[in-house]
Amino acid sequence: MNATWCLTTWLTFLLGSVNSQSNINVQNLYTLLFTTNNYNTLIRPSRNQSVPLSVHVIFTLYGISGVDEIEQKLTATGWLEIAWTDELLSWTPENFGGLKYIYYPQGEVWKPDISLQNGFSKLEELGSKFISVFIDSNGLVKWRPFQVFESKCDIDSTYFPFDRQTCHLDFVAWSLSNVDVHITKGGKGIELAKDLQRHGEWKILSSSSLNLAESDETKVRFTIVIQRKPMYALINYIMPILLLSILDIFTFKIPVDTGERIGYVITVWLAYAVFLTIISDSLPQTSESIPIVSIYIMIQIFIATVIVIISAIESGCAHRSDDESVYCLLQALAKKCRKRSVQLESEISKSLPGDETCVTWKEAMSALDKILFWVCLTIFVLSTLVTLLIAGLKYI
Repeated sequence: MNATWCLTTWLTFLLGSVNSQSNINVQNLYTLLFTTNNYNTLIRPSRNQSVPLSVHVIFTLYGISGVDEIEQKLTATGWLEIAWTDELLSWTPENFGGLKYIYYPQGEVWKPDISLQNGFSKLEELGSKFISVFIDSNGLVKWRPFQVFESKCDIDSTYFPFDRQTCHLDFVAWSLSNVDVHITKGGKGIELAKDLQRHGEWKILSSSSLNLAESDETKVRFTIVIQRKPMYALINYIMPILLLSILDIFTFKIPVDTGERIGYVITVWLAYAVFLTIISDSLPQTSESIPIVSIYIMIQIFIATVIVIISAIESGCAHRSDDESVYCLLQALAKKCRKRSVQLESEISKSLPGDETCVTWKEAMSALDKILFWVCLTIFVLSTLVTLLIAGLKYI
């Protein structure tokens, strides 16, 4: 029993002493790599300088922070995982207590000057001074800079609020050519974080990555496809417009000879104006692509304006004297025409009942209201269906 215990203790001590990693080991390794070997951050870490260094880039998307239609800008939060092999930072772990990896400040090692080529803000270095790079004994260096990326994106708001946008993030080695550095996507290229941050207005549909090679540079393109969540716009923008349009059409169900009709139609028109003032800041404010919803709203406002004009004209006609009927007025106009008076009078006589029957203004306006009600209702239904169909097909 004592022999077994002694053997176990001796093996544990022996193995532990071989693989122990003390601060002295780390200090000696740092001294060897960065002092004794005269490591220079300005020298590309390849023993054969004629061979381009391969750099692999993976982008992990943490969330969408915002989309600006006016400035054509996408703001995304995430981090890059950039990996390459530094042949000048390799060692034998057994010589340093089995030390297999270390961490070192990002500013103290060579790293490719990768930047966002289609960035919206000023060109600056990725990451921060407090970020360290991971270095293993084989010289593999991993750099994970976290940042808020603001990139240019062509925002097309034509199908608002059912629009979807495709935005690109192009990363390139800014001052290094493809002779020095060859940038490629690593793994899947772009990945979504497990704790992906949700956005209240946009959702991520898909993502992809692509290697791009140009004449003197190589770059990686990460593509993000996002889609607007339409429920808020439907409830707060579309539904009120639909309800106001229906109220406007039912103006023709109010008798024209009542005084409430003009007040009713003016109130509905003012409701349009107040509502548009409220939502004007929420609609896409760009002239590059006019949203279909804006065209639809303008059509409804135009119809509302026409209804106000028609109601004003009908109110004036309805208060004419019954002695001056529609038929009698047409007869009088026909007689005043010097050239075609006889022809006009005969045509009017054929189209209307005999001379003994006169249609009053009130009856004429009532019949006209029935026609206008169905005409406006048809225009409203067709314009709504066409708008929803065009926008809905794009959404699907």
